[in-house]
Amino acid sequence: MKTLLLTCAALCLSLAPAHALDRELDDVNRTLFQSIDLNGDAVVSPREMDVFRQDVMISQDVDDDGVVTAEEHLGWGVGWGHLAEKRGLFDQYLQVRTRIFEAWDVNGDGALDAAEQSLSNSKDLYVAASNSDTPLTFAAFKSNIRMIADMNDAIDVSTEVTLINVFEVPDGALDQAIAMWTKSRDFLQTQPGYVSTALHQSITPDAKFALINVAVWESADAFKAASAAMNANGKAPEIEGLSFTPGLYTVVARD
Repeated sequence: MKTLLLTCAALCLSLAPAHALDRELDDVNRTLFQSIDLNGDAVVSPREMDVFRQDVMISQDVDDDGVVTAEEHLGWGVGWGHLAEKRGLFDQYLQVRTRIFEAWDVNGDGALDAAEQSLSNSKDLYVAASNSDTPLTFAAFKSNIRMIADMNDAIDVSTEVTLINVFEVPDGALDQAIAMWTKSRDFLQTQPGYVSTALHQSITPDAKFALINVAVWESADAFKAASAAMNANGKAPEIEGLSFTPGLYTVVARD
């Protein structure tokens, strides 16, 4: 079995106490950042990132054929994978890793060669630093590099969540539905963790969903607690024929 060039200190997660979720994720980012920062000057230069890219490619290329397949890419572990599995978010993490691979695979042949990895690395650095020659601080590394930010978003259980609730409204019941939403909104906005909400009305008369509610909460737990409190406080009046489908979402990709 090939010996990984990147040390366990760089890639293996030392689990922090379970209650320190933000700290766990920050530790994963910092451990990788420090392993790339070869001279220890607290910034990562383009040269250091390129050395890291080369090490990653050699580590991923299990069969030594000079290219990295999707299977090899996904099979290569980093700290995010260990933490995603621990938090029950491994499938979501794999989706992000798959999108990263597909974005890097410029020619779409299902494999990454050195040129494709170098090109992707250069693009990521340029966007992250706004100048390809500018070294990255730790803050820029974990927030501005697309693949790092996407993996963080995928498994950060403390990140904000978005509630998207679509309403099928029977004819003649639109005003009632809006009044019901308003009553629920008035209660929920008093609850811990509430950030914002907005009710959208379709401008197309025959749209399946006449109303769509988009609300932001500090966490999934905050929303669940608020919903339980609302139910205990008394449900909003029922409207015959009204149906709605709520779901909680987190960011897994950025513009």
